[in-house]
Amino acid sequence: MANCPKCGKHLHIYNISQFCPECGTNMNFYGFVDRFIKEAKYAELSQASVHVKIKHIKAAYIGSKLAIARLIVMILPVVAFLIPAGRFGFNIPFVSGSYDFSGLGIYGLFGEGGFDYLMGMMNSSFAGAEFKALMVALGSYAFTALMAVLVLLTSLLCLISYKNMQKITAVISAVGFAGSFASIVFYGRFVKSLSSGFVTADKGGAGLWVAAAMFAVTFVINLLLWKKGIPAEYGEGMLERTEIYKKVKKGEINIDDLPQPVVETEETRKIEEEIRKEEEAYMEKHKETTEV
Repeated sequence: MANCPKCGKHLHIYNISQFCPECGTNMNFYGFVDRFIKEAKYAELSQASVHVKIKHIKAAYIGSKLAIARLIVMILPVVAFLIPAGRFGFNIPFVSGSYDFSGLGIYGLFGEGGFDYLMGMMNSSFAGAEFKALMVALGSYAFTALMAVLVLLTSLLCLISYKNMQKITAVISAVGFAGSFASIVFYGRFVKSLSSGFVTADKGGAGLWVAAAMFAVTFVINLLLWKKGIPAEYGEGMLERTEIYKKVKKGEINIDDLPQPVVETEETRKIEEEIRKEEEAYMEKHKETTEV
């Protein structure tokens, strides 16, 4: 059985009363005020932590016009890779086909087992150089497309860090911008290398130029966000409470050693003033009743 929380007397199974048989303490309510104050401190600190997180997320996505613009443009580099930058095809016995030099076209090529075919044709005696040039162009294109996907992901994960994610996205956009021009160069070299007649290609598309422009837009917006920052407005004392809450959870601060309220603000001062007035009114009323 348990012991009395006040005097420590050992309780037996027949001690069914809520009052201690030794000191008469109401064991159900003993320490109630202390527990209530402790829970109030935890509530104050945890509520502040939630408040800061919500404000942080809100600011990261819609905290400024630039932040909203980032949400709009983050998908554009990916969309640009749906626009063809040209078209290439094969006219080889038993193998023929024509594909857009775009995300969907290349996906279709590799979905049909084209990668193994291209790797094998790179060593052919009649068109090996052409297939090597095509593989280089495809590799550059795939790398640049990956940068577009990373721009989208880092933009969505911008709430992780106000500054670092903007910086990372700006760097990725710059790499994607350079990759777009590299892909344009490598695809141009591939087209110029054609001479056997077994491989055909043309530059009839602006997909990579559009991709370069979209990377430039995302680079500028994220660079400005990195330089200017994103304003976030927190309630009075919320950041201080959040820092204290972190230390409490780590065990660096004992919750019992903190005052109540933990952080005094204009709001808590108003509440304390209202409580004081209510107490004075009650005491005044009780005094009048006693006198009568």
